[in-house]
Amino acid sequence: MRPLPLVLICISILFFSLNFINYNINEKHSKIVIKEKFDPQLKRLNTLDKLVNYVDSSCEVKRISQGTLAYAIEAKNIVSLRFYHKYSAFNLNENWIAAVLEKCSWMYFSSRVRADDILMKPYGFCSQQAAVLIELLQSKNLDCRAVLLPHHYVMQCYVEGKWNYFDPNIEPEIFPGQRSNEKWLFSHDSLAIAYRKRYTADSNFINNTFGKPIKIEYGETNAVLARNTQIFQKITKPLSKIAFLFPLVLVLVLQRKNTKMKSRVFVMIDDQQQHVA
Repeated sequence: MRPLPLVLICISILFFSLNFINYNINEKHSKIVIKEKFDPQLKRLNTLDKLVNYVDSSCEVKRISQGTLAYAIEAKNIVSLRFYHKYSAFNLNENWIAAVLEKCSWMYFSSRVRADDILMKPYGFCSQQAAVLIELLQSKNLDCRAVLLPHHYVMQCYVEGKWNYFDPNIEPEIFPGQRSNEKWLFSHDSLAIAYRKRYTADSNFINNTFGKPIKIEYGETNAVLARNTQIFQKITKPLSKIAFLFPLVLVLVLQRKNTKMKSRVFVMIDDQQQHVA
């Protein structure tokens, strides 16, 4: 066999084998000491439907009505307990194309951005935890929007006639009524009090997270989060399963082309022999 077809067959075998490697090349594998509220029993809530049903059941027991601020707070509390802070990306066997591209480019090609994908693991970044809460509350017909800070990602939900602030990753200690008061959000002193657990451990936490002066950017209401990433992953996820076929098809094309060339050579030789005769 010629070198090129052999190389293509090796590439095909590599592409095929990557679909069976349950390993992550983009997440940190060092041991993490969890210093936050986390309930490992909630890992069973590995789809958005299961999470929504659990929140509904919890609210029913506590006699909390849906569509209220209390419901949104209960949903936030459960999401906060469901995750601990760590970056969550696709494993090789889930989407090796996205994983390899992220490793090569340092762009978040394999970052989990859909709630059902994020809920497959017990951890997530601030943006991933906020994305789950956004999708959960949107399923209850509540308007939501992302809130982008210099080094943090939170969200707001429009409920009871006001935009209310939620941070499921590093939840500030605020009263329900304060969630709709944006004055505290623009005050370093108020933020330091609300986030005092982190603030006392790191005196620069507020300045680094919110900026100085404070910089806040609001996303569009009910916008599809990470739209381009979702489209890319929707394409590459099934593509990674069948990518091994493309080198094989190319081998067949080359072999067919080579066979045709040999046939032409034999015909030319036969014609020449007949002409000489």
